Amino acid sequence: MDEQQAGNARRWQEIVTALQREISCLDGEQRRWIEQRLALVHALQRQLHQLFLAADGAAACARCGGACCELGHNHMTLVNLLGVLLSATVPEADFSRTCPFLGADGCRLAVEVRPFNCVTFICPELEEALTPAQQERFYALERQLRDQYAVFDERYLGSGMVGLLIRSRRIGSAPLLARVDV
Repeated sequence: MDEQQAGNARRWQEIVTALQREISCLDGEQRRWIEQRLALVHALQRQLHQLFLAADGAAACARCGGACCELGHNHMTLVNLLGVLLSATVPEADFSRTCPFLGADGCRLAVEVRPFNCVTFICPELEEALTPAQQERFYALERQLRDQYAVFDERYLGSGMVGLLIRSRRIGSAPLLARVDV
């Protein structure tokens, strides 16, 4: 692992630890707000994944080796990490890979907590495999999902469509869950 990768790995662990600490300090109302919105995000992401499966996406990805995943190095957002921390254990991030959550058999993240860019990316092969009605549904779901991510962006300083490694540099030492809407 080179110096930049090691620095990203250290920074990522700091982000995970800080967010775990912030979650443990949430009052019941804040936690319920987050959990309710995450449930919407997760439902939309599962629906998008169903369309991916309907287009035989797993086979298409296996054929190309997940080339689009090579662009996912900084995609994990506050929304995604909250989803992971509130439902499971964060898989170890391997910053020597093109995407720190890409394993030998594909993405190591559950569909519900994958980054927005990952669940909404549709290559030409997959798009062509969908019927026109499925394509329309895909893009309608993508818009709904974008709106749900925006709800977090409007509420929390650490939220944004850029990944947490980038976002955390922009906000410095401020808490990720600092409210911007009050």
